[in-house]
Amino acid sequence: MKGRGADANPPNRFERIELERDESFGEDDPAPQTLLYKDRTREILSHNDSPDVPFSWSVNPYRGCEHGCIYCYARPTHEYLGLSAGLDFESKLFVKEEAPALLRKAFMAPSWKGEAICLSGVTDAYQPVERRLQLTRRILEVCAEFMNPVMLITKSRRLRRRLHHDIRRGPAPLPRAPRLGAARPLCRGQGAG
Repeated sequence: MKGRGADANPPNRFERIELERDESFGEDDPAPQTLLYKDRTREILSHNDSPDVPFSWSVNPYRGCEHGCIYCYARPTHEYLGLSAGLDFESKLFVKEEAPALLRKAFMAPSWKGEAICLSGVTDAYQPVERRLQLTRRILEVCAEFMNPVMLITKSRRLRRRLHHDIRRGPAPLPRAPRLGAARPLCRGQGAG
């Protein structure tokens, strides 16, 4: 199917009902349109304690991804919603419209320690729908407001263009870091002084 990573909609492994397609019907079907659904999540930060992932907290403004990379490890997450990891993952997107407000609320909580967050561990924050919805931009503004470190995972060129634009405006003032004293090596190897 042109413009999509998946060319089929495999059955959901969690559902007992299985639909079969009549191959003779609609052979020239147009590419599916992207449908947006509201995700009414009440918390936006997801905690991760895996030793092989370099972050503990993530924020995902969307579920599903229009990029449609067939190799994407996040595809099976749509099956938990009763949908397919195939075309449904790339054409039925769930939008967390309240993400910036929920993140602000989380950052204001006394328990928040200002740890780095990863933006989009299971979706692409700069997928095509972001151009219109600007959720990622508003999430990054909240991170800047609280001076909270953020990491980003994306395959989009939009981020590079955005950084170019920000660099041309000049550097943003950086917060003063607290003095931690003299740096010491974590370990002394052979030849270390």
